[in-house]
Amino acid sequence: MSVTFKDVAKLAGVSTQTVSRVTNGADNVSPETRERVNQAISALGYIPNKGAQMLSRGKSKTLGIVSLDIALHGVALIVNGVRQQAHEKGYGAALSIVESNEFDRIKAAIRELASQQVDYIVINVPLTQEMAEQLVEQFTALKFMFIDVPESSKVNYVCAEHTQGAKMAVQHLIDCQRDEYILITGPNASTGSSLRLESWRYELAQHGKKIAASYEGDWEAKSGYLAIRDALARKLAFDAVLVANDQMALGVLCALSELGVSVPDRVSVVGFDNISDSAFFTPPLTTVEQDFLALGQQAVKRLLNSTEQTPHSYCQLILPTRLIARSSTSVKTKQGENAQQILNHLDKARALLQSSVQSR
Repeated sequence: MSVTFKDVAKLAGVSTQTVSRVTNGADNVSPETRERVNQAISALGYIPNKGAQMLSRGKSKTLGIVSLDIALHGVALIVNGVRQQAHEKGYGAALSIVESNEFDRIKAAIRELASQQVDYIVINVPLTQEMAEQLVEQFTALKFMFIDVPESSKVNYVCAEHTQGAKMAVQHLIDCQRDEYILITGPNASTGSSLRLESWRYELAQHGKKIAASYEGDWEAKSGYLAIRDALARKLAFDAVLVANDQMALGVLCALSELGVSVPDRVSVVGFDNISDSAFFTPPLTTVEQDFLALGQQAVKRLLNSTEQTPHSYCQLILPTRLIARSSTSVKTKQGENAQQILNHLDKARALLQSSVQSR
């Protein structure tokens, strides 16, 4: 037989209304009474009915997340950070996955979460400034935190320092004496990817470096692989590749290896994210670290504090990035150039020898 409110009230010597106030976390209960009720709950093994509590309060202790597919590594880590921090703050997490950033899909996902009586929603989907601001205006009863929106947006957001991170990547390759670059971005809809591309282009122009080609990827390894296969098929000259995430960089390394292009001797490669596997790529990947877990955690912390904001004030936090140098990059040395020249001479010598043998 299950334990009820009345059983707890009888053992604690209080009314059922007092038991309700204690289990709902109300402040208008004396410490002594709260202690008696909690002791009775513990002694009887009483489990509060969370559904009934939610109905009585008219709201839930659940935080909503609208996200892209969590099969993407960075997306999954951000969602994990949101869930961890929500749990620490006493909230559950309700996840709604969208296949794209199509505006109607986002609104449908928000309505689905709102039907579960959530008050707070983290949007982990790339949106334009107009889209983000429209959502805030349309769903006035909800508090939002965005992860991937333009920095000029008049909304709450948390993001990484994409511009500075991209600058560090370019400076590292310039220090490695690299001159001709392939750029591989993420989807154009992503503000983070666009900021990295803008920073790459600006820094390379400032140093008079050549951009051999630029490709738009989709965050997956295959898109990086196909970009490099295309660049080599077109016989483009390049000695460095800047990639907007580590997964696409994995595809880049695979393509270069298959086609016999030595990394880092002939081509140096830099990724972005510093996912846990990047240290075990072949060779280990130089990359720019952004802390996905912290992004999710800070999104929740700032979102739950957003009720303290004054009208037309926004919580906008940019988390730092840092360069992690590994074996996929190195200084282009004279020795390396001479080695390549020797290989070229050997190829010519083999061709001459083969021609001489055939003519006898």
